[in-house]
Amino acid sequence: DHEIKMDRLVMQWMAHGLIDQKKAIDVEVTANQWISDLINRFMIEETEYKDLKLHDILHDLALYIGGKEYSHASATEHTHHLSLLGVDNAEVQKRNASRAANKLRTILR
Repeated sequence: DHEIKMDRLVMQWMAHGLIDQKKAIDVEVTANQWISDLINRFMIEETEYKDLKLHDILHDLALYIGGKEYSHASATEHTHHLSLLGVDNAEVQKRNASRAANKLRTILR
């Protein structure tokens, strides 16, 4: 299971424009409310180390829905998000993915 630190998740939300720093009175309070809502709805769960992860059923559903659609991707100048699961650094350099995507916001490894 992939776990993510709470503060990293909040940074991802802000990078994607989900939490507007100008409109939210307190980003941390807003994020904590959202996280509590997701936990209460059994969408995410807290680990023993206070990290977060998708509930097992949602994780399986996401993998099922994503299936072949997300098994291959190419980075272009318009790419905003890139997931490099199971890809070693040499492969990334060979494909020169990071230079091709000058609007890249997110790289998940």
